Amino acid sequence: MAEMTEFLSTSVARGLIARLTATHERRRISVFSGPPGIGKTTAIDEFARRRPGEVAIVKVARRNAREVLVLQHTLEALRHVIGSSFSHAPSSVWDLRNDLFGAACAFAHLETGPARRGEYDLAHCPRLTLIFDEAQNLSREAIDSLRYWSDADRCYAPFPLGVAFVGNNEFSLAERGGDSVISLAVADRALYIQTLDYEDVVDDDLQLFIDARCDCEPDAVTALVRAFRGPRAQRSLRRLSDLLELLQDEAGGGTISADDVRRGLLIA
Repeated sequence: MAEMTEFLSTSVARGLIARLTATHERRRISVFSGPPGIGKTTAIDEFARRRPGEVAIVKVARRNAREVLVLQHTLEALRHVIGSSFSHAPSSVWDLRNDLFGAACAFAHLETGPARRGEYDLAHCPRLTLIFDEAQNLSREAIDSLRYWSDADRCYAPFPLGVAFVGNNEFSLAERGGDSVISLAVADRALYIQTLDYEDVVDDDLQLFIDARCDCEPDAVTALVRAFRGPRAQRSLRRLSDLLELLQDEAGGGTISADDVRRGLLIA
């Protein structure tokens, strides 16, 4: 079993978790985008850990994934949340919507028939949020259809779900064939539409990451943080992690010095 990496409360993680929490509590739609390596997926995982049994994380690897494939992955993720071992996924949108409705009913301990007839007080239904990680892989059609799972008026689910799309920096503001990936209908319903950048990773985040990963002399920490400044520097925690591994080799597994950093930066 893989060892769990300690969660680091960086500024990006704190902000994203706070907005995911509001999205969850208010059963709304939100859209987040940003470059790789700033901790988006780490924040998603931590948010789900804090809300056990209330969050289904959906990740679709295929580019421009259409509604059927996205709903199949969503059904699999929701079945995992409710502890269902059933694995068959239909190939039609209609059947997938029916199965997802049933899975949401099972999550909330509702009977399907009365739920379809609107016989339950939806205000007392538990909260459930779908988070689509790597959302840049979803087609515009799929994203647009998913808004109906959070729509209070024409909801596909027995009760409105929270829906969060989290993608890289080619996602929400990118243009594909002249059309924004996020339709006006989704944007109008969104609680948050936030675009993150490497500049959102501040010096304190870098120092926190360094202190958690290795033993460095103070001058070495200062040199490392300085190396990630400048207009061309990508303040990626993944890049920093790779550099720290190289520096630990340079230091022979001991405390990293400023000289180790200088030598490592020449190699990196």
